[in-house]
Amino acid sequence: MRIGVDIDGVLNYRQEFVIECGTKFCAETGKGRLTNLGEHHLSKIYEWDRETRDEFWQKYGIEQMYRWPAQTYAAEVIRKLKEEGHEIWIITGRNNHDPLVPEMPRPTWEETTKLWLEENGILYDEIAFDLGRPALNDKGTFCAENGVEVMIDDLPEYLLGMEGKTRVMIFDQPYNRDLAIVGAERVYSWYDIYSKIQEVR
Repeated sequence: MRIGVDIDGVLNYRQEFVIECGTKFCAETGKGRLTNLGEHHLSKIYEWDRETRDEFWQKYGIEQMYRWPAQTYAAEVIRKLKEEGHEIWIITGRNNHDPLVPEMPRPTWEETTKLWLEENGILYDEIAFDLGRPALNDKGTFCAENGVEVMIDDLPEYLLGMEGKTRVMIFDQPYNRDLAIVGAERVYSWYDIYSKIQEVR
């Protein structure tokens, strides 16, 4: 089976990054406060204007994109899935158009992302960048056109674009708990993903 995997919020602890680094930034600068964990976008979570959001990203973006660790057992489960004959395709909205930040270990986000995957022991067969924007259904179309049979993602606007194009697994996060997609399964950990992949066979 060809399995698609998102990075931010699925392979890494994006939500923990948002809370830990976001509240630290608020305390350091006196700008904004944690108001809504039911949102995904930083500006809405902390009531930041665009300038403040960009200031936060320049200071802490490297944490999410490179320093923050992979989720517990993600590498282990992916290794098991590959050993069982599945293909793993990393399908992400990350791209080289995103603003660069200090202390990047590689000159582009795509190269930095590949290094993060390597250092965290995440094996994969293919990787596709810059999907999900600007059209809401880019990931879904990509999955349909490339035979990705299961896609694991967390972001509501990306997930909605997958409906009817691949089997959807919603990686549970506070900002997607009201989301309903016909036929989708909700997953809570990487071993939960593993168990549910076994059931798909």
